[in-house]
Amino acid sequence: MTKPLLTLLALTLGSLIVAGPVSAQLDALTDPLPRALGESADRRLDRMEQSLREMRAILFQGRDTGRPVVVQPAETQGQVSTLDTRIADLQETLKRLNSQIDALATDIAGLRREAATDAATMTSLRQTNTALAARLDGVDKSIAALTKANADRAAADAAAAAEAAQRAQDPMIQYSQGMQLYIDGRYSEAANSFRAFIAAHPNDPNAPQANYQLGEALYKQGGYLDAAQAYIASIAGWPTTVWAPDAMIKLGTSLIELKRNSDACDVLGQFDQHYPNATTALKTQARAARTRARCT
Repeated sequence: MTKPLLTLLALTLGSLIVAGPVSAQLDALTDPLPRALGESADRRLDRMEQSLREMRAILFQGRDTGRPVVVQPAETQGQVSTLDTRIADLQETLKRLNSQIDALATDIAGLRREAATDAATMTSLRQTNTALAARLDGVDKSIAALTKANADRAAADAAAAAEAAQRAQDPMIQYSQGMQLYIDGRYSEAANSFRAFIAAHPNDPNAPQANYQLGEALYKQGGYLDAAQAYIASIAGWPTTVWAPDAMIKLGTSLIELKRNSDACDVLGQFDQHYPNATTALKTQARAARTRARCT
């Protein structure tokens, strides 16, 4: 090794000791030397001179700026750049993931609101269904009550109809019904009742009096022709009942109302003959009727 080169190496090493922080990088700078032991001496010297020049430039730069000098292998800068790139990529990925997380958080909040709304809707529907079930139960009970009431009414109507049918078959009950209607002044209904009785029981002992009562009901309504026919049927055979003399007088007056005075005189002319024991009042009515008919 030449003397100038040794002198330069000594100065450089002394400067490295004074530089402080640069001494930490010496191993990195001298690292190529062991790997180059197999090379030729010239080439090793060239490499060392190149390294020393680079270190001298670095030391002078540190001296001029007053900053600590840090010497790193060239490949470290590439690794740092690669790491910077990876960090930038990771930051971009993290930014994208944060954006996605924010979007997911917004969606989750919306889903929670929808879930709360759906829960409220379901609660309302349950309450509505409960109310409807209660109303339907009430309707069912009302229908059951109405059905029972209708059934009871139908049974009562059937019983009443059966009783009415039985009463209709009983002559005395049917005759009594007609009499009660006449007493109540319901002459039209009484007339219908007596007609029904006579049609159903023409040979009943009460048939003559039913004809008399029919004539009375018709006479009250001014139906003199029908009344005259009923009176004629009632006195057929000249019954001796208490109502027979009155029926004969009413027959005469009905004929007078029909302007059939001659027929009235024929009927009234037989009054004393058939009912000589009639009361004085009835005899007086018979005479008044004959006078009204201008009987001779």
